[in-house]
Amino acid sequence: MRGVCPLLLLLCGSTCLLASAIPKEEILGAVRDFQHSSHDAGDFTHQASLDVLGRFNLLWKFDSETITFEAHAQTTGYIGLGLSPNGGMEGSDVIIGWVKDGQAFITDRFAEGYFEPRLDAHQDVELLSGYENGTHTVLRFRRRLRPCDTAEDREITEDTQRVIWSFNDHDPVDHGNVGQNGPHVLYHGRNRGTKSIILLQKNPPSLDVQDSSILTLELTSANVLVPAKETTYWCNTLRLPTLDRKHHLVKIEPIIQPGHESLVHHMVVYQCKLGQVPPMLDGGHECQHPNMPEEWNNCKSIMTAWAIGGKGFTYPDHVGFSLGTDDDPDYVMMEMHYDNPKRISGERDSSGLRFYYTPNVRQYDAGVLDIGVSSHPAHVIPPGAESFDTTGFCFGLDPYLQELGQPIHVFASMPHAHLAGTAVRTKLVRNGVLQSYVGRDETYDFDLQEIRLLDPEVVVKEGDQLITECTYKTTDRTQVTVGGLSSREEMCINFIQYYPRIKLSTCYTALDINQQATFFGIYYAGWEYPFPIYYPANLVNQTVIDVINQHPWTNEEAERFEQHVRNGQVMSYNLPDEANDYQLIDQPADPTVPDDNSVSIPGC
Repeated sequence: MRGVCPLLLLLCGSTCLLASAIPKEEILGAVRDFQHSSHDAGDFTHQASLDVLGRFNLLWKFDSETITFEAHAQTTGYIGLGLSPNGGMEGSDVIIGWVKDGQAFITDRFAEGYFEPRLDAHQDVELLSGYENGTHTVLRFRRRLRPCDTAEDREITEDTQRVIWSFNDHDPVDHGNVGQNGPHVLYHGRNRGTKSIILLQKNPPSLDVQDSSILTLELTSANVLVPAKETTYWCNTLRLPTLDRKHHLVKIEPIIQPGHESLVHHMVVYQCKLGQVPPMLDGGHECQHPNMPEEWNNCKSIMTAWAIGGKGFTYPDHVGFSLGTDDDPDYVMMEMHYDNPKRISGERDSSGLRFYYTPNVRQYDAGVLDIGVSSHPAHVIPPGAESFDTTGFCFGLDPYLQELGQPIHVFASMPHAHLAGTAVRTKLVRNGVLQSYVGRDETYDFDLQEIRLLDPEVVVKEGDQLITECTYKTTDRTQVTVGGLSSREEMCINFIQYYPRIKLSTCYTALDINQQATFFGIYYAGWEYPFPIYYPANLVNQTVIDVINQHPWTNEEAERFEQHVRNGQVMSYNLPDEANDYQLIDQPADPTVPDDNSVSIPGC
């Protein structure tokens, strides 16, 4: 290969990385004449625009072993597509392809830094077809979900994937004279980007919203003047339609005011307690305001939720959320989280949710269960930690399953953490053994929070444990992070949707600040944040938060503190429709994980 090292995604490195020589036919893979290849996007099940300008679009479909992509880029040069560990180039599994003189080419590469990715020792991408039409390059290719080349190719899972993309107006140089580093690709300039996508998301069922039996209802903010502060939770009560018989809610979709895509972070709709009529305020009120109407405390059972990056949610064909019966409330409260880190003033918002509902009821009534860790400041995460885990338990499920007389079936989940969160997982544990996950994302992205259909549904029986774990990274922080509503504070929640419905909406555990404080030699502290210290005497002029911030944190110290918290007791917090219940409970031991005998990868 001749010439200087190119750049693919960022700045050029000073030297070329050389790979062992590979035969040209192995590198370029199958070659097809675009004049004889057919282009039919109709068989793809998923699609996304990777570029906000619409210049790079991706279609894909998958089965149990492979995924097939079709990339459409506004260029007649090369296109690049990669899977990144964090949205950057280093460590990315990269595919570069192009069409030249009617022939399509593709290369499988690995990015070791911010310079041209080198060729993989094994070319594991199968080119299916490719063509140019004068303005665009279109390439269709296939690869395994679980690659044979585990060192240089990234496995595609149900987790959030950071997809990186690029293109250039020129084809690679010397494409017919392959050198040790493959065809030489020129720097793409600004034609690059990254997007978080759940590639293996199960498709929602189809719903004909034009059907005459499908009715709509819009729950929106009433031109709210968004406060000029970083975090606002805005609440408003809304009356549901008066129905003459039972209906089922079958779909929700967001209504985001144009330009407010980043301002509106998430929405939660709560059912208000039967027989209670919340006051109707013009435009609503801040949820945590001292003057918030007392009646709004009766609106606690979650009906549905949406978060940033989500497209909405369609219920499975056999499930719907009940509306219109004597057991269903007449009012709901919509809680809107406005995320305004720049503290912009003067913004008015009318975003909300659109409901689709029908009198054609389904077989089962859906419920929503909010599980994880209570979002109280006693949820403490140390600064400077590469990885720190917090664990929450659902202890209060059995009485409701006994009353129901059958298991529940979980069909969807929405894991939720904030900016420090890197992973959220809910384990189903039976007789001390991990059975499956009731929602899991090991590469969580705060800006992509989708309700995810589970395939297959997860059956939860009496005696089962639901354990929610969140992993945080705080290497960019010098002060403690605590639980709370702000995006700079943290949460550890999974909203799971299930059937048949039970009378339980929240199943949390809360952390005890006094048990955590013993790690720092503190033996009695107040419960109110920032937790004043009462004993020992030499610390009474400080708070627990002061002491934590002064602690010499390292990754090893963070790990010791994590184990200290994990070995302590937690407070069980269950919220049925009619009662609160707190009690201190020992945390169960970590579940046994069954041996994975599939060390070898089938087909490799």
